[in-house]
Amino acid sequence: MRYFTVSEIKNSNLMSWLFLFIVCGYALVIILLSKELLTYPKTEINDTTKLLPFTVIINYRNEQANLPVLLSSIKNQEYNLDLIQWIFVNDHSTDGSLAILKQFKKENTDVSIFLLDRKVKSASGKKDGISQAIELSSHNHIITTDADCMLPQNWLLSYNAIYNKHPDAHFIAAPVMIDQKKSIISSLQTQEMNALQLITVGGFSYRQPFMCNGANMSFTKDAFHEVNGYEGNDHISSGDDIFLLEKLVAEDVMKCHYLKNKEAIVTTFPKDSFKDMISQRARWAQKGSETKSMLNKLVSFQVLAMSLLFILSPLFWVFEMINSPMFVGILATKLFTDVMVLFTSDRFFENVKWRFVPINFFIYPILVIIIAFLSLKRSDWQGRKINTPVSLQE
Repeated sequence: MRYFTVSEIKNSNLMSWLFLFIVCGYALVIILLSKELLTYPKTEINDTTKLLPFTVIINYRNEQANLPVLLSSIKNQEYNLDLIQWIFVNDHSTDGSLAILKQFKKENTDVSIFLLDRKVKSASGKKDGISQAIELSSHNHIITTDADCMLPQNWLLSYNAIYNKHPDAHFIAAPVMIDQKKSIISSLQTQEMNALQLITVGGFSYRQPFMCNGANMSFTKDAFHEVNGYEGNDHISSGDDIFLLEKLVAEDVMKCHYLKNKEAIVTTFPKDSFKDMISQRARWAQKGSETKSMLNKLVSFQVLAMSLLFILSPLFWVFEMINSPMFVGILATKLFTDVMVLFTSDRFFENVKWRFVPINFFIYPILVIIIAFLSLKRSDWQGRKINTPVSLQE
């Protein structure tokens, strides 16, 4: 096997073409997907006379600090709450979460709340909880969200509007944003989430949806049963969102839609430390090896490759493996692409803190590499090893 010398690498056209592929590929893929947010049709909340019944499923595990915010937003919903069934699935909480829910149920008899304990079946607690709740649901239209979320007042009206607009829809993805605080780590998570939402819309716009967020999505019970729910994916701890989406896209992509409306944006809260943030993202990243979407794999590759090239480009330039125009081109292309994404997302979410952008520009590529590395091994979530056999989890 022949190895290339540093001198040969310097003069190799292969290096130039490789850099061109990574840099141009990153810009094209990210910008082409992100720009679709500007043109994707908005779902207007017009007719409020035809209200559909919904079952809302919420899994929780040790969320006593976040549940009061969620429950307050449930009470404030602008909807006929007699049509809504709220099912809370307790995933073996060890704190006061269940007591908070019982007290809320006792004090708010007008809200139809059902409290379940998750039965251990597989390596995925959340998938088990959703499947268990669906069997007890009274309505065909299912919505899922998370216990650490805050729901906008017209959240249910937004879902009602899109189902009235698309009566045959069997999957709806909807927007999620981070409740941004005045800190670098918070702004990092906000900008990342905004970018993910733009890419999500782009996938739906090109009829190649591959991303969604379980904190704000909906599907029909009939469609869930048609594709046998999470069968085939229950060995993966996370992925209750994208694996179901993949199945329903394969069933009929024309029945999958994105709910574009500011009134539908669910707000979740940022992680307070880099350690918690990285651990959560590593858990998300582990779904990538199981996804069937080539577009998903392409986006992941381009982001990872560009982050690695961005970090190493100063070394390449110092050792004359790339020339000055290539070095400047790498930095300029990434800066242009990232700023375009931020401008586009700010048109919809209106939450970009521009003073943090220069710092995040240099920090985030490093985090991407760390997350990619950590996603190769098992990580913890809420005191539990993910992707481990059921017998070892509880």
